[in-house]
Amino acid sequence: MAKTIYTEEYRAFQKLLKKARKEAGFTQVEVAEALGEPQSYVSKIEAGDRRIDVIEFWALAKIYRKPLDFFFRFDDSERSRKKSLKAAAPKRR
Repeated sequence: MAKTIYTEEYRAFQKLLKKARKEAGFTQVEVAEALGEPQSYVSKIEAGDRRIDVIEFWALAKIYRKPLDFFFRFDDSERSRKKSLKAAAPKRR
């Protein structure tokens, strides 16, 4: 089984973290300062180079003033589209 950090769902989660930060009007530096971490900490989270635990997630949601469920609104239409394209593709021999 692949590590969760490499799944489509985790990539969608990363995008939502970045979207929430931008909607809140914060830079990575500002978020890092609020967390007491270097800017690279936020950059690595958003890039998928660093996983976050539930406490870190909760802290980011508070900073961004977003409900926790905001970060779990994955767009299944993209996944469905990819599956349809794969199913329609000619079979290789």
